[in-house]
Amino acid sequence: MSAGTQRSRVADQLLQDIRARRYGPGERLPSERRLSEAFGVSRPVVREALGMLSSLGLVDIQVGRGAFVTDKDVAVQSEDAQRSLIDVTVMREVIECGVLGVASRRDPGDPEAAELRAALAELERCVANGTQATRADHRFHRAIVATARSSTAVRLWEDLTSEITTVIRISPNGTTMDEATLERHRVLADGVLRGEFDLARQACHDLHEDYRDFLRDLLG
Repeated sequence: MSAGTQRSRVADQLLQDIRARRYGPGERLPSERRLSEAFGVSRPVVREALGMLSSLGLVDIQVGRGAFVTDKDVAVQSEDAQRSLIDVTVMREVIECGVLGVASRRDPGDPEAAELRAALAELERCVANGTQATRADHRFHRAIVATARSSTAVRLWEDLTSEITTVIRISPNGTTMDEATLERHRVLADGVLRGEFDLARQACHDLHEDYRDFLRDLLG
């Protein structure tokens, strides 16, 4: 089981526990060490799972004290978070897949093509080393938008930066990406660079549909 899958499993179980009021508003969750032992995962995996719940506004992580359940209505908060984050993924898809309809095949010497290749290479290094991939994923998708050579499209995408980062961070492969997800990124980049935009658009759609399915499962 990948670290991303483990993280999602831990986050989902903690979310269910919070919903069931096993941990009430203001209550401190068990320590990272105890959660690590209970779930049979490493402490970094637990830390990432808690970060996911923090991104959703469901827990408050206090340095030196631990993670505390917020006093927000978890059902309302989960519904609001799901609606908001799914809306962001829809907008991301509109922008990213939309630019593929107007982008032209990139010459290997184009700066946009060079940046896309560099962004993909960074993602590949993250997967090979099992290291944090949030920044690399963010860079990759911005590079996709930039291939349209539309400053307005890039600006719209950058206006969503904080929301996009949240979606990336809590997604199953937000911090550590698996090989299957990386391959979809390769197909997307290859389609853009070769001018095979139908293939690129399908890969783009598949990636965003994966994000939405994950959010529905986690917050549904």
